[in-house]
Amino acid sequence: MVLAPQQAVVLVHGLWMSRWSFAWIAKHLQSKGYKVYRFGYKTSSKPFAFNMQKLQAFVNSRSEKTVHLVVHSMGGILSMRCLPEIRKAGKLVMLGSPVNGSQASKAMGQKKWTSWMLKHATEPLENGVINPEVFRESLMIAGTSNSIGIARLVTKLPKPNDGTVALNETKADWIGQHTTENTNHFRMLFHKNIKQKISDFLIKT
Repeated sequence: MVLAPQQAVVLVHGLWMSRWSFAWIAKHLQSKGYKVYRFGYKTSSKPFAFNMQKLQAFVNSRSEKTVHLVVHSMGGILSMRCLPEIRKAGKLVMLGSPVNGSQASKAMGQKKWTSWMLKHATEPLENGVINPEVFRESLMIAGTSNSIGIARLVTKLPKPNDGTVALNETKADWIGQHTTENTNHFRMLFHKNIKQKISDFLIKT
C-alpha cells in the first residue's frame, strides 16, 4: 500500500540514544510510503522543557497534513507532554515508554554512583506522563523478555519486563491499544513483528 504524500512520521528516540537508533524502523516505514523524519535531542544534558519546545516546533513545521509519532522509551513521555502544543493530526505509537514513571530511574536517583547520570531526564522518567490533556489514537508495544538491562544494575523489576521498563509502567487507561512482544528494551527497535505492528496500526483507518 502506497500512501498519499501528505502523511509523515516523526520518530523520537529514548534516553542516551540518537535519531539513528530508529534507522531500521525508518526504512520500513519509508517502504510503506511515509515521509519519515528522525527527531534528535539531548536527552539528559538539556532541560526537558527545552526538548519539549524543540519537538513541538519540529512536528508543527512539517509540511505534511498528517504527522504520526512513533516513539521509544522516554520519547513517549516527551511526546505526550508536547501534545497540547502540537497542531498536526496523526496517531501515536509508543515502544516501551514508562508512562507511569520508571522504577529503574527512581532507583538510579537514589544511588550516588548513578544519580548523576540522568541529569535533566530525572524528573520526566520518575514521574512519567502526568495528567495528560490531549490524546491521539494510540498504541503501546511493550517488551516482556525479562532479560538483562540497565534496571538489573540498580533494582529488581516486577515481571514481566523488558530489562529496563516493567510492563505495568507502560499501561494507562488513556492508551487505546496495548500489546506485547517477547523482546528487550533495545531490541524492540529491530524486531520484525514490532515494525509490522507499527505500520499496520498507522495504515488502519
